[in-house]
Amino acid sequence: MTEDKKRSGLMSEAYHKAAPFLNIVYVLFGAVGLFAYLGYLIDDKWDTRPLGIILGVLLGFALGMYNMIKVIQQMERRSGF
Repeated sequence: MTEDKKRSGLMSEAYHKAAPFLNIVYVLFGAVGLFAYLGYLIDDKWDTRPLGIILGVLLGFALGMYNMIKVIQQMERRSGF
């Protein structure tokens, strides 16, 4: 039973360390997807295809990168770099 607890503790620690990186990935893909969809809706309403989708993807990517920079800076502050 102690071997299972040790393994469980190691997995928990690994997930805890990976969480900020998973957050970066989820937010990046989520922002790109959301803003691309909003761009699609704008294109559909104003008949500006493909300008809205392109701008939506670029805006989502920029916001995802901004989030990535913020998360990395927070990680650096916590680790003392």
